[in-house]
Amino acid sequence: MSYDERYRKWEGVAKRYKIDNTRLATFQLTVKNVLKLLKNKKEGLAIDIGCGFGSIDVLLAQNTDFKIIAMDISDTALEAAKKNVMHFSQEERIKVEKGDVYNLSYPDNYFDVIFSFGYVSAATYPSARNEVYRVLKPGGLLICDFINHVSLYKLPFLIKNIFLGYTQLGEFSKIKKDFKKTGFKFLSKIYFNTYPPIFKNIFPVWTYLLFEKTIGRPLKKILGRVILVSFKKI
Repeated sequence: MSYDERYRKWEGVAKRYKIDNTRLATFQLTVKNVLKLLKNKKEGLAIDIGCGFGSIDVLLAQNTDFKIIAMDISDTALEAAKKNVMHFSQEERIKVEKGDVYNLSYPDNYFDVIFSFGYVSAATYPSARNEVYRVLKPGGLLICDFINHVSLYKLPFLIKNIFLGYTQLGEFSKIKKDFKKTGFKFLSKIYFNTYPPIFKNIFPVWTYLLFEKTIGRPLKKILGRVILVSFKKI
């Protein structure tokens, strides 16, 4: 896919994108779990590849001391991100930039941490992985997310795949191997987003967070729709 094709694709996604209460809950849960994976690493230069509307970057800036570059290919997303950053008075901490994950305009060994979110996050694209590795400092962290293909919410798709003769049950094992080939060491993973992906604006945000904290906690591996993963550059 060419740059122009990628641009048109993500411009279309950004123009259709709506922030509902389930997504607001996801933003909060993402940052909560990112902080767990970061442990004591809370400062330095970070980049969010595929930042979208910048909502997660604002929350990260409010909860860490990182200087953050919020990068996206979509002009619509970047405009929304700039407004979000200004609304929360985070201009000194977050810089919004246009960029392409396949051709990052940053020097080698530049970032302390790379973030990338969105279930199929930009930094995880196989053909972009070498670029992500290049701009991350040795010992730096990559924190990104993946779909949990064995979530019960994905059961209809899993049954369909099995019926068609293939399955993604071993998908995460393959992911770890692929990242290892690039030079990343797998560190840890967290399952989250256990609440049902329905009634997106009927209930307030706190109800989804409460579900995650109570019913979802013991069932996170079988309900969680997202796997948040940390890798280290070696």
